[in-house]
Amino acid sequence: MDEDKKSKVIALFKQNSKPRPQPAKPAQSIVGNGNIQAGGDIHIITERAITRPRIVVTPGDGVISDEQKVALAGLRDEWMTLHASLKKKPLSHANAWSRINRAAGATSYHCIKIEMFDAAVAYVRKQMAILRGMASAPAKDKAWRSSRIGAIKARCTRQLGDPDAYKAYIKKNFDAVSLSELATDELQRTYAYVMGKK
Repeated sequence: MDEDKKSKVIALFKQNSKPRPQPAKPAQSIVGNGNIQAGGDIHIITERAITRPRIVVTPGDGVISDEQKVALAGLRDEWMTLHASLKKKPLSHANAWSRINRAAGATSYHCIKIEMFDAAVAYVRKQMAILRGMASAPAKDKAWRSSRIGAIKARCTRQLGDPDAYKAYIKKNFDAVSLSELATDELQRTYAYVMGKK
């Protein structure tokens, strides 16, 4: 195409084309110390934060108190910490609550009946006892010894009615007078003896 035809085509397009209207720019103010330097337009995009409605559970009568909920949540946290120290896959909050709720026959911990509180606590304690019974527990759980000693003493005092019920066993089998003197395997054997005693 020669230059003359090119210039005529360009002139024809320029006559028929209208300039595109530019969108109106909202007025923006920038507050600062004056150190902003930019070439061209500055576009500030603001987004509204999405606020989710807060769900408030209003349980009926006969459910556990706020103090019991706090105690159960503390026990759950202890269980989750122990689980994380002994298992490869940690126990999530949702999974822990789901299992506790199922043991208590409720859909939410807000709805646990007063008479099921002890069952929920017993369930969590049993799960922790199972974890502490693992072969790797004495090496991985920092509180293993103290929890075993505490469980032995509590069982002797509360269920067996004799705070010194373990002493004859450890004296005869390990020639020890205190639980703190026992080696890990000896303490575990004493724990099994006391828990099996009726």
